[in-house]
Amino acid sequence: MTEPLANGTRVEVEGFRGVACIVLGPEQVWEPATYLAEDEDGTEVWLEDPSGEGEWVDGGGSRVRVVMVGDDHEWTVDAGDCTPLSEDDYCSECGQVGCYGDGRAVDESS
Repeated sequence: MTEPLANGTRVEVEGFRGVACIVLGPEQVWEPATYLAEDEDGTEVWLEDPSGEGEWVDGGGSRVRVVMVGDDHEWTVDAGDCTPLSEDDYCSECGQVGCYGDGRAVDESS
């Protein structure tokens, strides 16, 4: 099993080739609030709260939330489609992999 991607890891995502993304965390799912009630037979049952209240919780699966560098739209992708990047692999301004428009020096020796 591979190590989970830490929040803040920069990755390239299959399907978004050429653009760096930042891992925000695991996929989130809505967990509605519940309450304990009795049915007609007197049996205790858990029911979904009709108020619509609840909370977002980690999905516990293999999907993660990412955002492209320089963007604000969240995407949910399979963690197996993510390849970690080093800080020098992409432009910190536009997010393009291989771009050095942010002024970082390019290592010409490799």
